[in-house]
Amino acid sequence: MNIKLILFSGIITAMLGSVFGLAAAHLGQPDFNRLKYESQVYEDLHTRYYGLIGAGLGLTVGVSQECVRQLKAQRDKELER
Repeated sequence: MNIKLILFSGIITAMLGSVFGLAAAHLGQPDFNRLKYESQVYEDLHTRYYGLIGAGLGLTVGVSQECVRQLKAQRDKELER
């Protein structure tokens, strides 16, 4: 298996996942014009942890998808012989 390709795929999908996580954090706010009465912990959750959660999920999905692609190509080569 090509480790460089697996890492590249994982990093790219991790970046996409962090963008989706941050977008979900901003879209999940109840109202932008209303005053916020939330604690600092909850505000940090929106700005920091949603991006990290999205990046972790993106990394997992990207690495596993690329591993499956490479294993399928390897199996197809073996079946052709």
